[in-house]
Amino acid sequence: MEYTELSAYDVPPGEVTAWIPTAEPSAWVDDDRRLSHNHELHLDTAEAGSWIGSIMRVHGRLDETALGLALRAWIGRHEALRGTVEETPTGRQRRAVAPADVSVTTTVLGRFDGEDARGWVSDFLADHIDPSAWPYVVFATVADADGFTLVFGADHGVMDAYSQLLWFEEVASLYERALAGEPFAELAAATTGSHIDHAAAERITGDAMSLESESVQVWRDWLTRPDGRLRFADFPVTGITDVPASAEPLPQASLSQWLGDPRQARVLGELCKSAGVSFQAGMMGAMAYVLRARYGVERMRFVAPMHTRYTAEHAAAVGWYVGLVPVTLDISGASTLPEVAARVQAALAETKPLVPQPFARVADLLGVDDAPHFVVTFVDTRFIPGAERWSSWDARTLRAPVRADDEVYLWLVRDRDGLNVSTRYPETVAAERVVRDLIGGMSSLFEEIARPETAELEGTA
Repeated sequence: MEYTELSAYDVPPGEVTAWIPTAEPSAWVDDDRRLSHNHELHLDTAEAGSWIGSIMRVHGRLDETALGLALRAWIGRHEALRGTVEETPTGRQRRAVAPADVSVTTTVLGRFDGEDARGWVSDFLADHIDPSAWPYVVFATVADADGFTLVFGADHGVMDAYSQLLWFEEVASLYERALAGEPFAELAAATTGSHIDHAAAERITGDAMSLESESVQVWRDWLTRPDGRLRFADFPVTGITDVPASAEPLPQASLSQWLGDPRQARVLGELCKSAGVSFQAGMMGAMAYVLRARYGVERMRFVAPMHTRYTAEHAAAVGWYVGLVPVTLDISGASTLPEVAARVQAALAETKPLVPQPFARVADLLGVDDAPHFVVTFVDTRFIPGAERWSSWDARTLRAPVRADDEVYLWLVRDRDGLNVSTRYPETVAAERVVRDLIGGMSSLFEEIARPETAELEGTA
């Protein structure tokens, strides 16, 4: 699974149609469940036109009636997608609409070649996603004689990366069931817990935090710079975020690349198992190993997002189930990849208990107005429902273009097809060189440890 911008996806020519959820004003009712601190911070800081989503190719003639039922049902099954937040004189108020009261209107935008179709879809998503206004998700199709491409964009406040991955199987199955004649009530029946309930519980956790809370103290120590400012850590290779002063931040470059095939992933897994560390630690360890080999970096700090899907009922729910932890990694004296991975494992374990403590509440208590600069995520997608069909669907998860002078994000993925990395970084010559060097180094490392003649995997230096 690749995580890319829409500009990297080969959208075919065809008829472009916009699909927009609607509901009558009279259908909305007040919902007294409180917003999470994370969602409130998102509403305060997110910009209109920023979105995440997914795209897939569906074979067979587009049946608009069946697809409309499938999209309505998907929204109906997940409360996060059919609720909104309104500003009132007394604060923010949730409002909700019943599944049966959600409709989807269609507008044919025209018939275009592939490049123009992609441009129209990109503009449509950017124009219709606003964190302060429902609907928080919209769709588009590009239909031709052989099938259709289906894409959605959603506000990050109601969706995380795992939700993006779950969408492929769920919406495809709903469409197949709609084609077979199942009624809307059966299609829209909820099979998961509600993220709105999760957010309300997370709010209680956040409200109980104070300046004396251990999690707040850990974050404060981690964020404090020598000059006393509270600021996130930068990417550890100096110079790549030194950008010319400008009126607005630079565009971020985007890159997705395969690092290794399934055999190389399997060998890395065996290496991690023999060392008693997780695959996540192995992937992040490979990153640190290469940064030291290429740039002499032995100590680095980064933010690691981790999921908060702690119960089975929320495992397949759509929502924003993410917590952040600060990671301080020191690999001095660790000479082999397993030794470096063990340092990563220990660093992650040290702050993992902070995951349920919402960082937005930490930021509020400490007065932090900065955003993470260096973020490293790991996701294992092999066992997500429908993963075996992703290749046939040409499935991709998507993110909108971003502007930022000092952000470097790495998404490390283990997939049925191997190992992948997606990244965004400042669009500068220096950043391009360092990021491509890092990716090339990781790819070479995985190739090296998987060579048949490598007798001592644990001795990889």
